[in-house]
Amino acid sequence: MFILHLVMNMTDKEKEHLKFLGKKIAQKRRSKKLSQLDVCALIDMEKSNLSAIENGRQNVTALTLLKIGNAIGVEIKEFYDFSTH
Repeated sequence: MFILHLVMNMTDKEKEHLKFLGKKIAQKRRSKKLSQLDVCALIDMEKSNLSAIENGRQNVTALTLLKIGNAIGVEIKEFYDFSTH
């Protein structure tokens, strides 16, 4: 409930940023042929949380980005390459 409240109080630009970031995470995960469940098993995360991140509904922490990047095999900076959207 608290997370939903935070997302609802974000500006449109902030919401857009989270959506693009989530899409990039999902693209990188799929390019490595990994399912959400594969990644979640590697980083001990609930699938619903990863889904919320990938769909821009959850503001991901820096540490979680690091864990996701390590599990996928990419550097965090690759999640921030928005030039392809």
